[in-house]
Formats: sequence, C-alpha cells, structure tokens
Amino acid sequence: MNAVFTKGKSGFLGLFLLGLLSNPAAVDAIEVKGLYEIELIARSQSAEDRLHTIKQAMYAVLSRVLVSEDISKIPAVQQALASAQNYVKQSQFSLISADEQPDTDARLLRVQFDEDQLMQVMRDSQVGIWSEIRPETLVWLVVDDDGSRQFYNADTMPEFESALAFASKVKGVPMIFPMLDLEEQQKISVSDVLGTDSRNLLAVSARYEVTSIMTGRIVKKADCWKGEWAFYFDGKIKQWNGECLPLKSAVIEGAQGAYAVLSNYYGVKPGASYTR
Repeated sequence: MNAVFTKGKSGFLGLFLLGLLSNPAAVDAIEVKGLYEIELIARSQSAEDRLHTIKQAMYAVLSRVLVSEDISKIPAVQQALASAQNYVKQSQFSLISADEQPDTDARLLRVQFDEDQLMQVMRDSQVGIWSEIRPETLVWLVVDDDGSRQFYNADTMPEFESALAFASKVKGVPMIFPMLDLEEQQKISVSDVLGTDSRNLLAVSARYEVTSIMTGRIVKKADCWKGEWAFYFDGKIKQWNGECLPLKSAVIEGAQGAYAVLSNYYGVKPGASYTR
C-alpha cells in the first residue's frame, strides 16, 4: 500500500476549503465501544488452536489502539503476545454455520482482553495509544463494477454495507456516509469524488461538520476488488492504492489508511500524560 501526502489538489482555493473542515483539535467525537473485544475463527477448540487464535486476537486489538506504523516491531507488543492468554478477561467458543465454515472442527472464539492491564503495559513501555474517543470520518465511496460507476448505496449494496461495517469495527474508525438526497445529488457527481479538483467535494461535505473526509473507488477485477483512496485531514491529503483483494480486505485497507492518519494525530504520544 503506497501512500502519498500532498498539500492540496486545487491550489490556494483547495487549501482554503480544506481549512473549512472542523478544527481537528476541537472536533466532536464519539465513544467507540468494544475496542478490546473481538471474534475470530479458531481451527478447533484444542488448547493449541485456542492459544494461537488468542494471539491473533490480541494483535488485531492492539492494531486499533496503538500508534505505530508497524506494531509487530514494538518490544512491548512482542512480549504481550508471548503471554497473550494472561491478558484474557473472558473467552467463549460458539458454533459456526456450515455455510460460513465447512470445517466442522472450526469454532468462533470471542475474546475480551483486560483493557487496564494491557494498556498499563503499553504506557509503561512508552507506546503511543489512541483512546476510544474518536471523530467520525465522512466516506464518499464509488463502486466501479464492469465499467459502471455509482455511489455506494446501503439499500442496494448489502455486500458493501457489511464490508464497510466490518472494516470500521476492525480498525475502530467511526464512519458516516453522505445522505445523497436530491439536493446533494444535484450538487455533486461521481466525477467530483474521483477527479483532481476537490473544491466541490469539500464544499458539499461541509454540511456534515466532520474533521476528516475519505474518498474511495472500489474497482471490480476478475476475482478481486482494488481500492483507490484519498484522505482529507488537517489541511493535507493522503492518497494510496490497495492490492487486489477480497472485498472485505480491500475495504479494510481504506480503513487502515484512515486509522494511520488519525491515530498519529489524536493518539497520546510516549512521554505525554494519559487521560481517559
């Protein structure tokens, strides 16, 4: 995933419109619940498979609360993963439908970690942490399927609705979507979202009073989806292209890019005071 940062696509007017976005330091935010809980598929209920899945679960949880380009390189993370079972507050197996997982030995494992214990280790090790109070990101998504481009519509695209909800939960990035009512449809088009001139996009987005805006184009290939993303925040634009992946994974790449920018801005850095 290659990312490029620029100061704007449309000259001084584009920068001015970027400045109209809410002040990141003073933006309203919501509480994201369940950051330390997750469900993953374990190959079986054996002790070995349970421990392996718990380590995967801890890594996924830490990847949505820590501030780092690569959490696998953080010594405190490596140490916590080595004794992941010691941080488990609750865990429970449940059955998986045959349609979802033909392997009859596989089970869904729900794991809840001890937030206080786990985060104390990270704070003691001077690792940056992003709290559960997080701003919402407005997402303009264009679906490009067989040359037909249209805005994402939850009512007619349930597969995308599920993938977006999953990605938002996996990365802990609250997402909202444009209403696309008649008034809005008259003001903005797919070309405005995908084009190089961001002025109209930012102007129309102003009604949502958000601090960050993400645009995406998901293109259907032969047997995968490829994402192209742009993230508007704090007067800058981050752009990146994803690999060709299954739909959920392709959308997660978009959420990961948003998480990287926002966690770096809002996360409590090493050495700073920590407040909840």
